[in-house]
Amino acid sequence: MTPGTTGRKKVLFIITKSNWGGAQRYVADLATNLPLHEYEAVVAAGGTGEAGSASGTLFAKLETAHIRTIHLTSLGRDLSIWSDVQAMRALFKVIAHERPDVLHLNSSKVGGLGALVGRIAGVPRIIYTAHGWPFWEDRNALSRALIFAASYLTLLLSHAVICISKADAVAFVRLPYTKKRIKVIQNGIVPPDFLPASGAREKLFTAAEIAGHEKDAWVVTIAELTKNKNLFRALDAVAAYNTTHPRRIFYSVIGSGEEHSRLRDHIKALGLENQTKLHGFVGNAAQYLHAFHVFFLPSLKEGVPYVLLEAQAANLPIVATNVGGIPEIKTALMGHLVRPESVNDMVLQLERANCSLKGSAPATVRTVRDMVAETLQIY
Repeated sequence: MTPGTTGRKKVLFIITKSNWGGAQRYVADLATNLPLHEYEAVVAAGGTGEAGSASGTLFAKLETAHIRTIHLTSLGRDLSIWSDVQAMRALFKVIAHERPDVLHLNSSKVGGLGALVGRIAGVPRIIYTAHGWPFWEDRNALSRALIFAASYLTLLLSHAVICISKADAVAFVRLPYTKKRIKVIQNGIVPPDFLPASGAREKLFTAAEIAGHEKDAWVVTIAELTKNKNLFRALDAVAAYNTTHPRRIFYSVIGSGEEHSRLRDHIKALGLENQTKLHGFVGNAAQYLHAFHVFFLPSLKEGVPYVLLEAQAANLPIVATNVGGIPEIKTALMGHLVRPESVNDMVLQLERANCSLKGSAPATVRTVRDMVAETLQIY
């Protein structure tokens, strides 16, 4: 398709990685829900992490939805002067060829590079979505200061910055030229078609596992296996809980990522092999939520996580940490938020959650339609 011949506004989404996580889902939700008579969506991304890596689940889902994709093989997650120069050249080439009306950037690395290249290429409208500012992460003071400065520069180079939580929006409120650029647009979902509890368990577990844990409290985390998800502390909490409570927790972690091997070793060191299951990546994982009694999200850093909105729609009691935009999710199913460093807090709230019951009707959740409508106003 030759750029500029459709009569519609073209939105070029760019994101660093094409694996499947919250930011990738956000891009897919927007790209597949834009009004077709007004907008043409194109998505460009790197591979699953390193420069030169193969494209991931994001592209597979977009291609199924007939959204055109562009694999930027030089775009990788890690910082490197040479690879970043190559990535900038690739970004300029694709932006110059596509001539988008709107350049919508996602993830911190591509935000900075893309906003600069977009300005050079004369893109009329540059939007950056901050999926949780990277300077909130646990880093040394110098790294955080440099990342803050780079994030501020990205903000200045963009025509508008979308923050998915109010907590992120206040980060730059006192700095010049920011107030009118920043807009808060929280994530929304299409509520999943949940499988019944028995059917969901049969899909995820063997008959022996189901029978062996019939009397346990079934707790689940759905997350990418990265340091920001704080899963080692979650496992410590499960181990502590199981030593002090007669009804033990059977803990499931659904997701893949770089920490898989270390998590497996930690499970073994804690003696939790029979009480924990690492499922790996599971497509449409939210549909299985009724297999569980409690949803547990122990993150160190979050925006407004999709998985909590899905747990809310599934009417599960929720135990989550007091970080990012999590406190902005208003639901009676959410217990007291816990400190991400406190195993004791986690144990206490897991105990309370396991004593609570599901509500009589699913909670009302924010929808994708809401999110798209608000984003179109920014475009």
